[in-house]
Amino acid sequence: MGFDLRSSLESGDLAIIDVFGSRYAKVEDEVPGVFYLDRVEPETINPKIDRIYCGPLRDRVKSGKVLRLVYTLDGAAMMLGEENTLKLLNQTVAARSVRFPESVLVLPLNSDMVSKRFVAWVSNLSDYVLLAKSWIREDHIKELLYLLKAPYAEFEPSVYHLSVRKSKEKIFLKKLKELTPELGAPAE
Repeated sequence: MGFDLRSSLESGDLAIIDVFGSRYAKVEDEVPGVFYLDRVEPETINPKIDRIYCGPLRDRVKSGKVLRLVYTLDGAAMMLGEENTLKLLNQTVAARSVRFPESVLVLPLNSDMVSKRFVAWVSNLSDYVLLAKSWIREDHIKELLYLLKAPYAEFEPSVYHLSVRKSKEKIFLKKLKELTPELGAPAE
C-alpha cells in the first residue's frame, strides 16, 4: 500500500507492541518503536501494556490522538481464550476512553474463527461495524464492504464495492445504490 513501516517506527510516528512475538517467537529484535512483553498471560497483559503506554510511549501520545489496532482480535481470542479476551477488551475500552478519549480502536476480526457470541459482544461494544465479503468470480475477485453500524442518528447501513489498484491511490470505494435484504447478496 506504499506505507513505509520501518521509517514510521524510526521517526516515532508508529509503535508496535508485539504480543504474538512475545509469546511465541521469543525474538526481541532491536527495532525502534517495537515493544515486547516478558510473558503473555491474561492476568497481566493489560497492566504490562499500560506500562508501555505510560512509559516509553508517553511522549508520543501526548495529544491523545492515537489509532490503536489489535491485529487480529480473533488471534487474541485463540491465544488467550474468548472469555479472557472479552474481559481484557472491556477493561481496555474503559481505561483508554478515559486516558485517550480521542483515540480510535480498530479490531479486525475473522468471524469464522470465533463464536457467534464473541462476534455479537464485539459488535455491541463497537461504535462502527464493517463487514467485508469477497467472492471469486471467473476472472476477478469481487469485494464488498458493508457499513452496518455507526453512532449517528441519521445512519443507514450501506454497501461499497472495494477494489485495490496499482496507482497512487491504491484503495477505491464505490458506494452501491441498493442493499438487498439478505446480507451477502449484493445488488448488481
